[in-house]
Amino acid sequence: MTNEFRGTGNVGEEPLLRTVVVGETERQLAQLRVFFDEYHKDVGGQWVQSGGFWLEVNVWGGRHPAEVAQFIRKGARIHVIGRLAEHQWRVTGTGEERRAMQVEAEQVFLGLARVEEVRFRPRRETAMEEG
Repeated sequence: MTNEFRGTGNVGEEPLLRTVVVGETERQLAQLRVFFDEYHKDVGGQWVQSGGFWLEVNVWGGRHPAEVAQFIRKGARIHVIGRLAEHQWRVTGTGEERRAMQVEAEQVFLGLARVEEVRFRPRRETAMEEG
């Protein structure tokens, strides 16, 4: 069984870029709060939004966190590929245990046009290719 998450959603807040100490190494982390839409087909065959959910998306390592913080803004449509992870912590005052699902992103893409609207033109043959 693999743990793979793929989703397209809208960024709800400005990305947070911070440095985190992991072991003895400092690593950059970009955190995004993203609303992922859920769609289904109605009786007429049209896609309609049926809800959605919020997830925190963590982008680690290399230059990616800095790029995320530089290019992605609140309201941006993004596509995320990664894995789901459960984060657990205790509330300091009450000792209550809390949990939340997060996405540990491997790739984050800015959303462009909807795929259904993209039209591809057939490749033209040129004189160079023929000869």
